[in-house]
Amino acid sequence: MSKAENTDTLEVGKKRLSLLFVCTGNACRSQIAEGWARNLLPQSSLANEFEFCVGSAGLETHGLNPNAVVVMQEVGVDISSQTCDLLSAQQIDNADWVITLCDHADQHCPDITGQVERRHWGLVDPAKADVNVGDELVPFRRTREEVKVAILQWIAEQEQQIKGFGELHYAPQFGIDDVQVEGETVYQGFLELQHLQVKHRLFENGWSETFQRELLVRHPAVMVLLYDPLRDAVVLIEQFRAGALADRQSPWLLEMVAGIVEPGESLAEVARREVLEEAGCEVLELEQLMQYWISPGGSNEQVTLFCAKVDASNVGGVHGLVEEHENIRVHVVSVETALSALSEGVIRDASSTIALQWLQLHRDELRGRWS
Repeated sequence: MSKAENTDTLEVGKKRLSLLFVCTGNACRSQIAEGWARNLLPQSSLANEFEFCVGSAGLETHGLNPNAVVVMQEVGVDISSQTCDLLSAQQIDNADWVITLCDHADQHCPDITGQVERRHWGLVDPAKADVNVGDELVPFRRTREEVKVAILQWIAEQEQQIKGFGELHYAPQFGIDDVQVEGETVYQGFLELQHLQVKHRLFENGWSETFQRELLVRHPAVMVLLYDPLRDAVVLIEQFRAGALADRQSPWLLEMVAGIVEPGESLAEVARREVLEEAGCEVLELEQLMQYWISPGGSNEQVTLFCAKVDASNVGGVHGLVEEHENIRVHVVSVETALSALSEGVIRDASSTIALQWLQLHRDELRGRWS
């Protein structure tokens, strides 16, 4: 449906936002994108401003891929009634956004003029992927999750452009002066535990009652995503984690390199040191990506995520400091393998999930720049 259709049915005060997803055959990637967009857009804050028109088309028509239908049904999104359509100039003219999902479509899409926005997400065709695990749906599930992440990122970008929404416009009502805290350390070992008495200002005016909280105190930490752009590979480490003793698969987890920042150390110094100690790698380039709280409801631990360019050609073996009881095995895997491990729950700690999802969003730009 184009943005020009059914304008008389627009809800008062709302504008129409039209998205058109384009792929070579309109069989899988663009169909999955159409299904996700129809599902996710109404759940976003954009629904307060817009009514949505979402469609897909191809430079050719190969028919709706049944595997795409199956993997979307697995997550509760029904695309079985979507049609396989040939791209027309009128569809492009009537769209607000045209998003191509394969390089062929990006290169051969008709010229776009006027106010139409253009975006390209270069995704591998799951129908042409090699399947080594005996399940032909694995590459389709990977594509499904890649498309979902891309659409959620696109939605977040659009939301931030709406006045009053997003980081650039957000200013907390309260600050540290609006909290009163008294506390004592009740345990000091590998970890520190504090018992706090807390009260804070309320949104509806006044102060809360005093309440108790236990706070797990840890030094800041760094985590490093090790990426080899020439091989399009990542370096993962495997080690025992006491916090995962209840894990049904194993308390040995696949993770990113990480380390604690001691007083007086810079974040970048710790990142470079831990990469050498835990993975035996030399950092060729280092970029800081973001900072985030691990579990602010009960811990003050803050992680700074870095991405390091490395040469993974001779990386491997067992590393770590014996005096710190580290016994770390190093693995070098393709980005596709790492993302598949993430989607299938093989990689399942929060920080590694954040790092790989960042790489999924920025991989093409990073590889082009670092290569």
